[in-house]
Amino acid sequence: MPALRIIALVILAAFVVSIFAIGYQYLQAQDRERRARDAALELSGGVQNVIATGNPKAVEITVPAGYTLMFENQRVLIDGFTIPEKGYQLPIVGPELGEGVHHLTVALENNSVVVNE
Repeated sequence: MPALRIIALVILAAFVVSIFAIGYQYLQAQDRERRARDAALELSGGVQNVIATGNPKAVEITVPAGYTLMFENQRVLIDGFTIPEKGYQLPIVGPELGEGVHHLTVALENNSVVVNE
């Protein structure tokens, strides 16, 4: 009987550890998604500021691992998350940004918003 009790405790411990590992991975994925959305929102704020004032603006964003930020159809896109949904009043042009910290300059040029690294 003591052997069965030990085996049951080992199985229970393995179950608890596997649930913790799955939960941790889920929370990490949620955190990366939140940071990706925050990066898109930060850049969007810079773009809106430049459109409103006409003055260039420096923006620093961090794109988390596994995400790519790009500009498409007058919008900022980061793996399916689009800011703003209906697009800006002006076309937006810029490079595709992979993971990492990016120091960007947002400015108006030739009736469009240009984002440079």
